[in-house]
Amino acid sequence: MSEKLNVVKIIVVAAIALFLLVALPFFGYIEMPVREIFGESAAANIFWNIRVPRTLGAFVCGATLALCGMVFQSMFKNDLATPYTLGVSSGAAMGAVLAIKFLSGTAFVLPLTQILSFACAFLTVVFIYSAGRIKKRFDTGFLLLAGVAVNFICSGLILFVQYIASGSESAMMIHWMMGSFDFTGFSTILIIAPALLVMMSVSLFFHRELDLMRIDSDIATTRGVNMSTVGNVLLFIVSLAVAVVVSQVGPIGFIGMMAPHIAGRIVGRKHSSLAFASFFVGGCILMLSDAVSRTVIAPSEIPVGVVTSLVGGPFFLFILIKSK
Repeated sequence: MSEKLNVVKIIVVAAIALFLLVALPFFGYIEMPVREIFGESAAANIFWNIRVPRTLGAFVCGATLALCGMVFQSMFKNDLATPYTLGVSSGAAMGAVLAIKFLSGTAFVLPLTQILSFACAFLTVVFIYSAGRIKKRFDTGFLLLAGVAVNFICSGLILFVQYIASGSESAMMIHWMMGSFDFTGFSTILIIAPALLVMMSVSLFFHRELDLMRIDSDIATTRGVNMSTVGNVLLFIVSLAVAVVVSQVGPIGFIGMMAPHIAGRIVGRKHSSLAFASFFVGGCILMLSDAVSRTVIAPSEIPVGVVTSLVGGPFFLFILIKSK
């Protein structure tokens, strides 16, 4: 695809994202007339302190996960790779359930859950990174198997903690692991935004290397790409970005798989364009998913992870069948 045409397409997708950012906060169980959002009414408080940060938070999280998925799909040359491929989300979930079980009686259970979730996710990143360094070269197959092992270990520990937890604690654990924007505020956005900025910068800085890695590792090496250095840098940065997102909103599945595919259909697989398209597409998908989660059975809510799974599952099968 021509660069000029891709620029036009990216601008269109960006315009759609901007429209959704402005429009979606008006949708919800409580009607939100435009004239009431400027003032000190209850409607204005709901709009500016709940719906706006929640919608913006969904965009930031979706964009970050989309970029992480894009990088991993190119690194592993696997269209079904996701930001959670290496077990980072399992590590974060383990930290969250430990916090809920042993710290739920404290007044600061939410921030403590987020902190311990990130700490365990970070330890998972360090473990995978260290395991990868054992090899003399960047071995994607080894990393995938290490990720599977981490998933099994963390899942076993999570099941054990749930088994010994009370009914209310188990309910809190399950709710967290479904992913939610219930407690998303501007502080959450300020935590995740740096991860998004770093991911976008890294994706653009290494766009040539990612193009070559997606084709073939040997070709990338012959073209001067230091696979060990580039691969380990990308692995560490992407995993940390995933850890930041998951620690704040829980593991929200399929965004990192769907968004790069849809973006690739729009602008092709050249990463200098794909990064921008994935950024906006990922944000749009998660904003729409969050809008559905809070309106379809209002005043109750469906965890946003349930919505993305219901959409992402069939999409996963579509990609799987198409790849055959």
